[in-house]
Amino acid sequence: MKKELYLDASVISSIDEFHDQMRDLFGLPHYYGRTLDDLWSCLTSYVNPNIRLMVHDYNHLLEIFGPERQAVRDIFEGLTDVCPEMEVLLN
Repeated sequence: MKKELYLDASVISSIDEFHDQMRDLFGLPHYYGRTLDDLWSCLTSYVNPNIRLMVHDYNHLLEIFGPERQAVRDIFEGLTDVCPEMEVLLN
């Protein structure tokens, strides 16, 4: 059975808040550098992939990142390519 994680992006108003939420949600290690590259590294190597991640208000999250939105899109949409056990639902 997959562990279900829920990220409510509608309550996130900054990139710093996003990184706080991701650190807390996934229990990321102390060395998590709060960058998108570090997030990708942690999600694809540190985190148990047997999860179902549900992201609410995904478009709002993309708006927060502005010019970095494609990098955020690459992370969330590419996770299942690298970790096929992981399920990511974006709405």
